[in-house]
Amino acid sequence: MASSTRVVVVAVAFTVVATFYSLSELHRMSAMHAQAETAKFATHTSTEGRSLVAGTTQAAAKTNVGTVGAQTGGVAANTAATTQATSTVAATNTAATNTVQHQSVKITDHKCYTYEHTELWGDVVVWGTLNKVKTAGDCCQSCLNYKPTTPEDPDCNVWVFCGDEQKCGSQYQQCWLKHLVHPEASKPARQGPTTAWTSGTIDVDINADPSADAAAQVKNGPPRVFHTVTSAQGAAVHWQVRIHYYWWKKRKAECEKQGGCEMGGFTRLLHSGNSDDLMDELPTVVVDPLPQSMVEHSWYVVLNRPYAFVQWTQKVKIPEQYVLMSEPDHIFLRPMPNFMKGNNPAAFPFFYIEPSKAENIHITKKFTGPITQKQLEEIAPVGNSPTFMTFDDMKRVMPTWMNVSIAVFKDQEANSVWGWVQEMYGFTIAAWLNGIKHVDLFLHMMAQPPWDQEMTMANGKPFYILHYTYGMDYKLTGEFTPGKFGEWRFDKRTYGSRPPPRHLGDPPKNMHNDLVRALINSINEATAALPCWDSYAESGKADYTCDEMKSLTDPRFKQDGKAII
Repeated sequence: MASSTRVVVVAVAFTVVATFYSLSELHRMSAMHAQAETAKFATHTSTEGRSLVAGTTQAAAKTNVGTVGAQTGGVAANTAATTQATSTVAATNTAATNTVQHQSVKITDHKCYTYEHTELWGDVVVWGTLNKVKTAGDCCQSCLNYKPTTPEDPDCNVWVFCGDEQKCGSQYQQCWLKHLVHPEASKPARQGPTTAWTSGTIDVDINADPSADAAAQVKNGPPRVFHTVTSAQGAAVHWQVRIHYYWWKKRKAECEKQGGCEMGGFTRLLHSGNSDDLMDELPTVVVDPLPQSMVEHSWYVVLNRPYAFVQWTQKVKIPEQYVLMSEPDHIFLRPMPNFMKGNNPAAFPFFYIEPSKAENIHITKKFTGPITQKQLEEIAPVGNSPTFMTFDDMKRVMPTWMNVSIAVFKDQEANSVWGWVQEMYGFTIAAWLNGIKHVDLFLHMMAQPPWDQEMTMANGKPFYILHYTYGMDYKLTGEFTPGKFGEWRFDKRTYGSRPPPRHLGDPPKNMHNDLVRALINSINEATAALPCWDSYAESGKADYTCDEMKSLTDPRFKQDGKAII
């Protein structure tokens, strides 16, 4: 019997190690893929071959475009066109300045948002070589005037105009009309004073700032307070959620000091089915994991999450109307505003959630039924976290999320193609099935180092959450080494069975990534402040009996070892 037990323990340990290694590689390869795709696309679109997908121009300027060669940029095209430009709106194209400027112009029933020194992505529907106009306003109007050949063809929702004769050269006055699914979910291809292009979006402001909206809301009415709920289970996130809650409490205190604070209550949603040693430190609701009798999912514990939220929405009553779903590996960088506009959900967009992408369409339709391309594009590129929703919407969506996620898990193709992020697809499909056709997307809601490097985006908007899901590897000289272990590295998976020690070593001096440095500083501050972390790091069990408790000055902990929550 003892021998059999050892075999089982060794097998389980091997499985755990293999799983963490696989996850690390999955995240690393996803990030490398994103970087590689960005480099290829940016190079491809900086020249005259700007189309990635074939399209047609306006009736007055028809173009049949063949396949674009991804490696060579070669284009097979048969063009017979005349150029038609409309000029019903007067607008001035401003010369290059040292900052990226943004303005909006109301045109008929649509609003045209303009971004100077910015080149946006998009599949070309009208080539700029065939569509020259005088001003950025004319280019916006050209986008509004564009009519797809069929209802299933993409419309124009992004335009790119070059109005500086000296900087644009042969591309002067070119107006490229594009279609981009969720423009606010993609960082610009290029941005900054050296970029000659002016870009625009129709009815979607990619520079929307929820903190400014929140400040205006406070002036016009009471704050729209939201509840933060963070799902958790297992040793891998046990230490993460303690650090997560430390920073949540610190940011809430700062928020309340500022006035008009929208951060309300906090819940750790523990979906293990059993209480643990953090019950006195974190406000916790315990729910059951998804029964294995419903579906065997021992290798994919994430499937417990939708079921956990079903139980939570059914068993709790909260005073807040709004909810932020968060995760243990989120560190709050500053006080968090309510990102929602009205009652529409608001979320961070993930580049790898693409329900309307060609290779995903037939899989998506397995769970939505027959829908059009425009309906597919209504499905947001999001998961459940970080996402703001009304509590009422959560009560409707969570059961569907559970059912769709189980269906995706059972479908061999969907399970294989969507892999570790399949429950994220389940969530966004479930939201769409429940009538949520629009989600406000905010790239600056969350930073993901090492791929994000600075505390603010290029447009000056600050990040609010730091998500440490990817491994971070550097040479001691500070050089980033993606894809291979660095001489200095941090990866949360290193601490899958035991918490990290206090005083993690600083990143290399010449490492130029402010977010990686902020992450290490944040972990070190929290572990220094949370009592008895040294014994916790050794045992993995929370301890409130060490000598530190006798002289603890942090008001968040009582002298009897019980946390003040």
